Amino acid sequence: MRIAINLSSRPYQDERLFYRNWGSALAFAILFTALMVYISVRHYVNTQREWAQARETQAKLADLKKEEAQARQILAQPENRGTRDRSNFLNAAIMRKSFSWTRLMEDMERVMPSGLRVVAIAPGIEQNHFVLKLQVQGEERESAVALLRNMEKSTHFQSPRLKEETHLISKSGEGGVKSNISTTYLPAEPLEGGK
Repeated sequence: MRIAINLSSRPYQDERLFYRNWGSALAFAILFTALMVYISVRHYVNTQREWAQARETQAKLADLKKEEAQARQILAQPENRGTRDRSNFLNAAIMRKSFSWTRLMEDMERVMPSGLRVVAIAPGIEQNHFVLKLQVQGEERESAVALLRNMEKSTHFQSPRLKEETHLISKSGEGGVKSNISTTYLPAEPLEGGK
């Protein structure tokens, strides 16, 4: 058995390998740190720019609200009452004229679950938005709940609410559920030809 014994006071060490390994690790750490600093600075600058845009937008919104309040104050004066009433009437008439039953039926078809049918639809206008009052009927309550969930996922129906629910029992003993639903309706782009 041979045993290698080194009797020198300073044994030989391969320092080149040590410096190469640790130098590479140090260079990687420096590059990684520089990358993180760059990303942080860039994120900070972008955030400051976005905050400045948000402040500018809020200032514009405040100006518009002030202008709207002044316009409302002018329209609220007794001598401008006729103009205000005529303007409200014309805006409501234009909005009613823009309502498309075809578009509504297409949108309802997308959200209507199976086993549920529409009994009545009553569109109306509240605060410059279409409001739909629906009466639907199905064999189970879950169908109306599924309709509400589908409406919540849709971009055309906002804030759907179940107003009233009635359990029906027919003479033959079969039951059903009639549900009254109210929702704000945002129609899609108008169809070709204004239908």
